[in-house]
Amino acid sequence: MIDESIYVAGTRFGLGLKPEEAARIGGSPQNWLMQQIRSPQTSTAFVTLPSSARNMQYLLKTRKEIKQQDAGAGDKKDMQKMLRQDLKGAFIDELRAKVALAMTTDTPFYERLVDFWSNHFTVSIKKGQVAGLAGSYEREAIRPHVTGKFADMLLAVAHHPAMLVYLDNAQSIGPDSIAGERRGKGLNENLAREIMELHTLGVDGGYSQTDVTTFAKVITGWSVAPLDSDNAGGFEFAQRRHEPGEQRILGRSYPQAGEEQGIAVLRDLARHPATAHHIATKLARHFIADSPPGDAVAKLEQVFLDTGGDLPALYDTLTGIPQAWDVRANTKIKSGYDLVISAARASGCNDDRFVDYALKSLKFLGAVPFEVNSPAGMPDIAQDIAGPEAMIQRVEWAQMAAIKFEPTQKASNIVAFTIGPIISTATRNALLGAHNDREATAILFGSPEFQRR
Repeated sequence: MIDESIYVAGTRFGLGLKPEEAARIGGSPQNWLMQQIRSPQTSTAFVTLPSSARNMQYLLKTRKEIKQQDAGAGDKKDMQKMLRQDLKGAFIDELRAKVALAMTTDTPFYERLVDFWSNHFTVSIKKGQVAGLAGSYEREAIRPHVTGKFADMLLAVAHHPAMLVYLDNAQSIGPDSIAGERRGKGLNENLAREIMELHTLGVDGGYSQTDVTTFAKVITGWSVAPLDSDNAGGFEFAQRRHEPGEQRILGRSYPQAGEEQGIAVLRDLARHPATAHHIATKLARHFIADSPPGDAVAKLEQVFLDTGGDLPALYDTLTGIPQAWDVRANTKIKSGYDLVISAARASGCNDDRFVDYALKSLKFLGAVPFEVNSPAGMPDIAQDIAGPEAMIQRVEWAQMAAIKFEPTQKASNIVAFTIGPIISTATRNALLGAHNDREATAILFGSPEFQRR
């Protein structure tokens, strides 16, 4: 049976332990975690995937061709259907690469952090055109900045076509801009509001509706470059749509011209004390408890302020907080995504056929990344994850997963390196009463202990 600290490192901070992984963690689980931040693993599959700009070019080109078709042309609907299928296909390719890496990676803490920040800055494929951008968005705006500064990730997110399209800023026009005077008012506040409410300050961060409206004006012109542009499909600052003049947000004036005005506001939001508190709370909630200890939040908050939002410094502090290593007082419920990935890792899955089943599992459990209903992302607390229907569904899934994932070890061995330190008498007795190894594995995957992290 593994040590409790190894269990926490691999399950709460990681994505679930793989066979033999406990031996690699060794006697210093925190060092194992932080080494992943210094030397993260990537996937060769990412290299072959198209950039968001390339997918956006295809989207813009195809829409232009559809628009040029005669109004009643039969192939117009066919072209629209093909476009939707192609965008969905691009997303599936990205999802396959992401899931395959999660199932096999030797740096699961880093991958969990990628997932955490992707969910914090979420975009949704339920807005059709985002399907072709969501996976590349994670690769381009999130993944490179996980080990950097919070401000740099925020800037990358706010400049990315996926976020600009998802929250409608690509079409936002300043009322007094050149374009606004000709077309009438076209200001959209969605991105400005969510940056303040969800990404930085938090809902109680001290901003007003006036601040939101003003910030929305500041980021007018932040859009997607058209086909005839040198950066087609990428970010474009459209000066003609930008609201001119000095703006005042949260009591501070911003006289900068053009795109620099928005960058200045974002950098100030990134280092605001309310942002430090908001990010500290979310990290503590994700890694420690649904109701995180106040002293843990305060410690993370202070590190954020002292380091200017240096993310590795936050991770180092987080992994050193004693409450994070308490396996009994602070249990978290796995998300549907965590459940599938942890079962695949425990089973020793390492080829494409298991990725296919993992994708079907995510669909069955309603846990497909980026398939969210709200800019707030996937829920992260038990009451929103583990309702009665969801738990019944998870047990049903566990029975199939015990077959489809074809575990490489006996159930008793998997129990030892997964839930060994926290197994209850009831679960142990249920496992002992199993008629065969497959039934025991199903009991394991469906057990309350395996549902936790």
